[in-house]
Amino acid sequence: MSAARTVGPRTAARAAAALVLLALGASACAGAGGDGRDRAAAKDTKSAVRVISGHPYAVDSSPAAALAFPMNDNVFEGTVVATRPDVYAKDVLDDGSTFEVVYTPVVIRVDEVHKGGLKKGAEVVVRSMGGTAEGVRYEVEEAPAKETFDKGASLVVFGSAYEAVDSEADPAITPNFLYRETGDTVVDATYAGGAHDGGPAEKMDREKFLGELRSLDGGTAS
Repeated sequence: MSAARTVGPRTAARAAAALVLLALGASACAGAGGDGRDRAAAKDTKSAVRVISGHPYAVDSSPAAALAFPMNDNVFEGTVVATRPDVYAKDVLDDGSTFEVVYTPVVIRVDEVHKGGLKKGAEVVVRSMGGTAEGVRYEVEEAPAKETFDKGASLVVFGSAYEAVDSEADPAITPNFLYRETGDTVVDATYAGGAHDGGPAEKMDREKFLGELRSLDGGTAS
């Protein structure tokens, strides 16, 4: 992991957008929630936890939509190595508004790269949105289930740039779409509740799916 670094205005705005555009699919049209307003607070001030609800818009997370999404800076296959304690992140957007989230940092080993500058064999951090840290609980339904990131899970991540907002010590990736490999099948894990329209999560033959992924790198994974 890299050391803390200063992020310029444009980069910070982009990284903040990666957070606002909630993990997965929300990147297309998010910004409808997670604005830092308290939803509730405990009565006991000694143990009070501010609750923030994120409500990004769910979008089509089908394989075709994930492959065509223009804001995927990094697309890769990887294996979950570990999870770390929840992290609180706060950033001030260009319009002066404050954005707050809590997420679980998930360490993923990069197995194959289909788009972006990540290196095969490297370990990167992916933001699993939702959690509790520093007296703040961030709740969001339009995100992958926490168990999606169980150690050893094989995932395909369609994600943001690998960078940090000003309040973060290390860079991370926010997934726009997420697929989990299960045997000879890949399953859409972008939203915990299934497909974006409330239906069952879409499944696809693994080899066919990987064949579609190779179209992103001209057929040569690195």
